[in-house]
Amino acid sequence: MEESLGKGGKGVVVFDDQSLNPGAPGYRSSGTLHVRVVADLPQAEEEHSFNLSQPYLARKEPLDRLAAVATSFLGWQLSMALYGYLQRITFAGQPAVENYKARARVLRAQDDPLQVTKNWAATTSDTEPTSGMSYILLAPQGVEIQGSPAVGSALNAHLHITGNELLGIPVKLRRAPAAYHSTEQSEMDGPPLLVSLRVLARDHEEPILGSYTDTFLCAQAVSTWQAMIEQGRTCFLLIMDGSIDDAVEPFHRFFSEVTAHLGGQ
Repeated sequence: MEESLGKGGKGVVVFDDQSLNPGAPGYRSSGTLHVRVVADLPQAEEEHSFNLSQPYLARKEPLDRLAAVATSFLGWQLSMALYGYLQRITFAGQPAVENYKARARVLRAQDDPLQVTKNWAATTSDTEPTSGMSYILLAPQGVEIQGSPAVGSALNAHLHITGNELLGIPVKLRRAPAAYHSTEQSEMDGPPLLVSLRVLARDHEEPILGSYTDTFLCAQAVSTWQAMIEQGRTCFLLIMDGSIDDAVEPFHRFFSEVTAHLGGQ
């Protein structure tokens, strides 16, 4: 839904259920619809919420449960098409991602794709971190992130503290580079007012499958960061020395500084 509808500054961003601090400076009660999938009798709906009844999910027969899941996916596809029709969004194609793909091809031909980041001029300085911010996306870059539970746990905890508690906005922890293909269209041309933090470790483990080289991973990270900035989106690229397994303590220090900065506003 994100990649298909994220065009022309419109679309949707999907999050899991999160408890937001209503007293935080970035909290908003509008613009969000909470969808709850229920297998029993529908409960009373609250404001800005919708109960999606799927009674077949409670059946003992596996085929009935599979049919309910398939029906749910088809229903979401239909909802996506109807939303696109009503909002005049052409949900086929991903035109915005061609920018970063072209940049990545150029960077992959260089000896060091990270060289371009060394002399990059600052383009923004905002003393009020909550101005015009609706949600945060964090994408650790590297195929081995799923094999680093300590890093994933640290990132997830800090991200929710920063976004949900201090700012009162939803957050999403993505896995790169796979997530680029499915959400970059929405990040570049979908709903505005996002802040995206990309994390790149200089050293990467050899992948079990595929051919993600260091050059490829670095080129992908830098090219998407460049393309986001060109689109006027707020995007930061955090480059860390060493491997992602060595990043737990640096992450703690980084987010502690962010927390202290936000707490002082």
